[in-house]
This record gives sequence, structure tokens and C-alpha cells, in this order.
Amino acid sequence: MTLLTLFMVATVIVAIWQEDFNWGWWWVVPVGALFLVVIIGFRILVQKAQEAAERADREAEEEPGS
Repeated sequence: MTLLTLFMVATVIVAIWQEDFNWGWWWVVPVGALFLVVIIGFRILVQKAQEAAERADREAEEEPGS
């Protein structure tokens, strides 16, 4: 989450001072694509973790002697 926040802050900094960096508009497309990939990847990791936790809970309930 910290990396995502830093990424967002860096994007805003570049957007504000893009003329000073001598960058045009071209940087928006790869940065935006990277941002989407990070968000989708984070969502997939959270979903996999939730599924693993639910599976572990079901297995713990099914064990004899519980």
C-alpha cells in the first residue's frame, strides 16, 4: 500500500512539474498503464489470500476432534 501511495504522489509531482522536467504528455500512457497493473495485481493478491484463508477455515472445521 505504501508503494502505491508513493507511486501516486510521484505521478502528481511529475504532472505538476512536467514542463520543468522537459516531458510532454507521452509519460501519461505508460504511467497510467503501470498504475492499472499495480491495482489489478494488488486486487488479485488480496483475492487469493482471502480464498486461502477460507479454505484453511473449512479444512479446520472438517478435521475430526474439532
